[in-house]
Amino acid sequence: MSKMVSTRTGFGQGLVELAAERSEVITASADTYRSFALGEFVEKYPDRYYEFGIAEQNMLTASGAMAAEGYCVFAVGYSPFLSMRALEQIRTFAAYPNLNVKVAAGLSGLSGDTDGVTHQGTEDIGIVRTIPNMTLLCPADAVAAKAFVKIAADIEGPVYLRLGRGATPILYGEDQEFSFGKAIRVREYGKKAVVIACGSCVYEAAMAADALMEKGIDITVLDMHTIKPLDADSIEACCQGADSVITVEDGTIYGLGSAVAETLLERHILPKHFRRLGLTTFGTAGTYPELLHFYGLDAEGIGAAVEELANS
Repeated sequence: MSKMVSTRTGFGQGLVELAAERSEVITASADTYRSFALGEFVEKYPDRYYEFGIAEQNMLTASGAMAAEGYCVFAVGYSPFLSMRALEQIRTFAAYPNLNVKVAAGLSGLSGDTDGVTHQGTEDIGIVRTIPNMTLLCPADAVAAKAFVKIAADIEGPVYLRLGRGATPILYGEDQEFSFGKAIRVREYGKKAVVIACGSCVYEAAMAADALMEKGIDITVLDMHTIKPLDADSIEACCQGADSVITVEDGTIYGLGSAVAETLLERHILPKHFRRLGLTTFGTAGTYPELLHFYGLDAEGIGAAVEELANS
């Protein structure tokens, strides 16, 4: 079993390193001091940390104001409350003026797990990707989350950095290079199917690919860590000639799945089968591994979907 670390922990580590290099980096928090591993940041840079309590709308409004003064603001909170409760503020006070507000959203997708639907940001990709000027990043593990802090800071304008909650498997080595807007081929065995995944589902897809290869079903797995702008060139290169294309996300299929569908049609790519794995309903309560299994988003579920399409 791979080492388990939360993407929120990776984010906290990346933020401390970034703050040491850039004095304009500040953090705004919606009562998320401990859950985002911000202790070291607060200890080292107490004058660059602003606590707003459970008031996401106020936090985003103030973050826009601080960004307008030249700061790079990481606004930290929980996905369902940032992408929905504070959506107007993200849209109007960060995206519309194209300001450097980096929204770090934990509890994204099903990772709110045992807290149930109110704390599961399963709709966030579908919502946020429609906003002009917004960049949407979804790291697959803690290593990627740490690296994406600097990538987000280097992007001119608002960013939505999608993070999880509990510990999830480490997929990448510390020496992995990440490039903004460029998907990573984490497995490239063949084109019986191309699985395009984001977040923790990338690890599950990779494990599915390894298991399928032993059965003689060779597939390719893409880590689509940049969901907006989507890496259409990698999608075209990988999916052209593939029997099946499957998207996997731990939220609604109207996020990554719909984005990939749009790209396939625009690039005139018509695989024999196309399937979006994800939710069309609200979630339910359970541990994160239980929920991934329940919705067919773990390695077993992904493998079963590939086999079904391969045999049809």
